[in-house]
Amino acid sequence: MDYILEITKIIDGALRSDVAKVRAYSEQMSRKLESSGDAKAARRIRECFDQSGKLVAANDLAPPLPMPVDSESRLHLADEVPPSANPPFIALAKSNHAEVERFLQYVEASDRLIAAGVGVSPSMLIYGPPGCGKTKLAMHIASRLELPLLLARSDSLISSYLGSTAKNIRLLFEHAMKRPCVLFLDEFDAIAKIRDDQHELGELKRVVVSLLQNIDAMDGRTILLAATNHEHLLDPAVWRRFSYVMPMSAPSANGREQLFRAFLREYADADDADLLATASDTLNGAQIQRLCDDSIRDAVLTSNSKIDRIKMLMRIAQLRIKDQISEDEAMAKAIHALDQHVFSGKRVASMFNVSPATMSRWLRG
Repeated sequence: MDYILEITKIIDGALRSDVAKVRAYSEQMSRKLESSGDAKAARRIRECFDQSGKLVAANDLAPPLPMPVDSESRLHLADEVPPSANPPFIALAKSNHAEVERFLQYVEASDRLIAAGVGVSPSMLIYGPPGCGKTKLAMHIASRLELPLLLARSDSLISSYLGSTAKNIRLLFEHAMKRPCVLFLDEFDAIAKIRDDQHELGELKRVVVSLLQNIDAMDGRTILLAATNHEHLLDPAVWRRFSYVMPMSAPSANGREQLFRAFLREYADADDADLLATASDTLNGAQIQRLCDDSIRDAVLTSNSKIDRIKMLMRIAQLRIKDQISEDEAMAKAIHALDQHVFSGKRVASMFNVSPATMSRWLRG
């Protein structure tokens, strides 16, 4: 049965006198009907709700659906990111790409799964090193599903009054279940830390219990994503709450090449991406995007149509060499040692604006 997800949400909202929930899912069903070509039915739903909405508003029974706030700081517990017509570009490994597509297919088949009597739990836990694209992936998934992304704010979710943190978690989950959205809990280890840590206070352990209870209380239709850089800190019980668990890593050479092509666009020559991908071994996606943005900014400010490839290679080398080296000769040797093909003597000479003969002498010294 089509639209069973929206119908059950609307019924649940009506039984609970939750007008905001009824309104949100009525609008989602209208959009789906329009997309399927049934504009007449979509218009009828909107007209019906518009008429009843006026009566409800007149009796003050249809307040807006505000984002919940922390009672102490009065900051919103989440930021809303609207779905984009162009999902952010991410370079995924083949296994990751296949897993994301399976997850999306699973979510999009919710109507058929529910109609078949099969429970659904659209949730995914993503883990990996910083800068590998976990937040961008959450935005990509939300945009593919044409849903807003609720990005939880750890600075307001975690209250200085520890007893309030559990309350904030509950408020955020309740809010997410009232509307079509993707709830994204970044830095997940901050609220899902292992409970046998002897250094943690008892109240922090109760936060984990509250989190687990809220995940269990989800209606099986709200989409939940969580991400962490420190998967080893997560409580074992947390892992069992997610239908999909996906590790992510720093991009491969092919992934880095895709990123350079996507970020540099027309500001790069045809062979730039391949060279830069080889040179940027060990760098993550966030670092690559920052490099590309900086290089494009330089090109625009100097009225050039292309990036300065030599300057970009220098920036890449400086990121890869973590030690602070003040002398040019020592730095040149360190860069050359990274990859003697990419950072050849001639190319490193250009990077330091010295003659090839001088560079040859430096490298031999």
